Amino acid sequence: MSDDWWIDYRQNRRIEELQGEVQAAYGYAASRSRALQSRLSQVQGSLERRLDRLATSFDAFVELSDIRLELAVFDREATVRHRARRLLMGLARGASDPPPLGLDDCPGYWLKPAAEGLSALVRGDDSAAEKYTAEAIERDEDRTTLFLTLGLATAGRYSEAVPWLSRTLPALGATVTTVQRQLWIACADGAFGEPGRAHIERRLTEVLDEMPPEAADQHGERWRQAVVGRPGKTRSSLPRELQNQAGLTEPPVMAERLAALRAKIEEALQPVDAAPAADFVSLLTTLVDEGGPEERALVARARELRQIIESGGTEQQVAWDAPAGETLDLLRGDMFERSAPGARALAAKVGGRWLRSATDALARKATARPPEAVDVRLYGRPLRVGLEGSADLAAAQEDIERAAEVSPTGERLGIAVALAGVVVLVLTIAAGLPALAVVAAVVILVGASVAIKLRLDQRRAREAAGHDKERLAAQAKNIAETLKNCHIVHRKLTETVEADRQAILTVLT
Repeated sequence: MSDDWWIDYRQNRRIEELQGEVQAAYGYAASRSRALQSRLSQVQGSLERRLDRLATSFDAFVELSDIRLELAVFDREATVRHRARRLLMGLARGASDPPPLGLDDCPGYWLKPAAEGLSALVRGDDSAAEKYTAEAIERDEDRTTLFLTLGLATAGRYSEAVPWLSRTLPALGATVTTVQRQLWIACADGAFGEPGRAHIERRLTEVLDEMPPEAADQHGERWRQAVVGRPGKTRSSLPRELQNQAGLTEPPVMAERLAALRAKIEEALQPVDAAPAADFVSLLTTLVDEGGPEERALVARARELRQIIESGGTEQQVAWDAPAGETLDLLRGDMFERSAPGARALAAKVGGRWLRSATDALARKATARPPEAVDVRLYGRPLRVGLEGSADLAAAQEDIERAAEVSPTGERLGIAVALAGVVVLVLTIAAGLPALAVVAAVVILVGASVAIKLRLDQRRAREAAGHDKERLAAQAKNIAETLKNCHIVHRKLTETVEADRQAILTVLT
């Protein structure tokens, strides 16, 4: 019987072990299955994206093939573009005597006479230049003047490009295009010399002068906020009770911001070296590659399709006449947000009217006279503290004393109870009543304890009141001394602020 029991026990143990191994195997297989499914989903997602991209690229390739067939009829325009790019590459490398291009005419296409005109201008053939440029301007004035301006700048003929620049950058509107912004920066950097700087400054000044008064006030407020709204580094060293007094805390902060504005303006108006217009070649290439009027849409679509095929993206090349931003927002950003020296100097000059207004506003706040007296709460008590202290201090100290007074009634009652207990104790001892003597002793102890405790409480209250009066007087004195120091600092601060203000107004004149 015992042997059978042992055999059954061992079999059950073995079965349990096998069940545990099977469960572990199931768990491992499930975890591997989940990992495999996760990896498979990633692979499937990657494959789907690749297939989608491949399908998109294939569709783009098919459409591009069709467009190329349509563009094949514009072979003369393509030849003009090819020769124009070669001309620009030669000018960028320093060619000073390019030969006539000798191209067949493309009716309605501005680039052919414009390229011939640019070549004639560079080699000094005035009659040919006048003929070709007049023809190109008649076909497309905006593109022709831009092409000649950038082409002459690429050739290093900046002085010859200035007359064309004035036509490329006419009166500016509320927004500027990409090429106008690029020419704006180039003129500010001195790529076209002082005439170029004067031209863009004049154009931007015209925008400000022609603004309605309401719009001018709005933009002036934005400039003021850009100056005044900048957080300062000054940390207030005033007592906590005075840190909410704007008349004391604001002048040092405004003086710091005025000093920072002076440094920024003086740095902006430092002489800067002229920067060459090195990136005009890419802009010219964009302009040339647009194509003629009849093929322009096809050329733009072909460019988009090539981007899809080559990179899988749909980003479009920024057109030369695409909007670049609001004119006055860009001007304010050049002054306060960007660090390009030429553009920042230009912004300081053009926006001088608003900088002067902001300077005056900062100077007024920085030189505001500190108050002679302030209303504060010291330890929960309102006080008016002036340069010579607080006239309310004595009344506040008396109030502290009154609040600390402890009524003597309780102490007297305790003494009376203790005396009554003594009388009872004497009588009970004389009468031989020991039980009543114990009660009398307890009454004496209670009365004496109450009287002693109230006496100690009264003493502690007087000591606390004396300490509070001393603290109140010391804090009131500290605030009065702080006010005096603020007035002393104000006299020195006024001199510094006036010096900063005069320096700003001088450099902006």
